[in-house]
Amino acid sequence: MPLGTVLSSLSGTDGLTYHAVHLQRPVTCLRAETRQQWILNDLVIAPNFKGEFLERIRKSKDSLPIAIANTLVPLEPDYPLLDFSKVAYFALGTIMTS
Repeated sequence: MPLGTVLSSLSGTDGLTYHAVHLQRPVTCLRAETRQQWILNDLVIAPNFKGEFLERIRKSKDSLPIAIANTLVPLEPDYPLLDFSKVAYFALGTIMTS
C-alpha cells in the first residue's frame, strides 16, 4: 500500500475509535467478496486488537496490526460518527510511522 495521511478520527457505534486515511495514490485491486475491481483511495482503519489505540504508534517507532475497510461512498467531513453501511472490510495490515 502507498503511504497515507490520517484525516480524522471517527467514533463507531460499537464504541471503538476509527481513523479516516487518504492514500497518496489510489490502488486498484480485486474485491474478494464480489470478484469485481474496486479502487482503494480513502480507507477507515482501527487497531486489530481490543484495547489498542492508534495514538500509541505516534509516540514510538512500533508497528501496530490494524483492520482496514474501504469507503464505498465519500465520508462526510466533520461528521464524527462512522456509518458502517458506507464502508466494506478489506484486509488486515500493519501500520508504521514514517
